[in-house]
Amino acid sequence: MSRKQINIEHFQNIVAVAFADGILADEEAAFLERRAEDYELDMGVVKRIMDDAENLKFVIPMNEEDREEQLSDAVYMAMIDGQVHETEYNLCLKIAEKLDLTSNYLDQVIELTRKLSS
Repeated sequence: MSRKQINIEHFQNIVAVAFADGILADEEAAFLERRAEDYELDMGVVKRIMDDAENLKFVIPMNEEDREEQLSDAVYMAMIDGQVHETEYNLCLKIAEKLDLTSNYLDQVIELTRKLSS
């Protein structure tokens, strides 16, 4: 699979997380915009993904580095308002499980993200 396709799938996954609560906060939208730029995604592709946000399915990355990055982005998206609510934690836990990562690892990512954002 090409790096471009991996980036598209990663972007789809974080869009799915962003829309999980049915609301796209300004901070989430700004993060998604930065990620789209980081991944050098065509605006047509970004628009298509955003328009289909409620139907996106989480795609499991093939390598561990991409899995860890996706969990980190999910945690960042959950913590964008400064805290991880129970429903957001449970969503991140489900993502971690799908990515074959432990709850311990998730807790470490949350703690690291807290430290980095303070």
